[in-house]
Amino acid sequence: MGNKSAYRPRQSAGEPGKTMDAMTHTQLEEGTVLALDFSKLDKVASKKCDVVPVVVQDSRTGAVLIAAYVNERALAETMKQRVCCLWSTSRNELWVKGATSGDTLDLDDVRINCEQNSLLFLCTPRRKGACHTKDPATGISRVACYYRRVSVNADGGLALSHLPQGEGGMVPTQTVSLRTAGLFVVAAAAAAAFITAAALRRR
Repeated sequence: MGNKSAYRPRQSAGEPGKTMDAMTHTQLEEGTVLALDFSKLDKVASKKCDVVPVVVQDSRTGAVLIAAYVNERALAETMKQRVCCLWSTSRNELWVKGATSGDTLDLDDVRINCEQNSLLFLCTPRRKGACHTKDPATGISRVACYYRRVSVNADGGLALSHLPQGEGGMVPTQTVSLRTAGLFVVAAAAAAAFITAAALRRR
């Protein structure tokens, strides 16, 4: 007998059959139903925009703030402006982090992986937030995008739960090892390889 995967596509108990595409932004960003977008990289490849994944890390705490994408223009703007600039794959346009929210991330250093297909931006947040979502209790932008935990239910399925206040935001006193950040970069490199392969298949 083969190994049984712990992952099962989840449906909302109150709304059976609801898929991620039918979810509102609030349900997707604040809910407890797991709805991972496993087709994300294929969508990126379909845009035909040449990008590589980038992990954005807090220089002071080591906390991983964001995982996104950059193209040649976004990287050039990052180096020129010395702030985190990304490429929005959904809008297919330059995204200067903090330009509208005020949550600017000042650039300290840029690292590249061994195969030159992913980047690591080391940044210092000007304010407390980096995520576009806001903490309902404070109304302030969350420190990082990773504020929910994935866990296994009694029935073997996966579901989400919000981290406790402070822990979810990765408070300034909490540190994340370079090894942990390295795992994010490895994952980003794998994503870059997938995007390249998908793009080649479409040509």
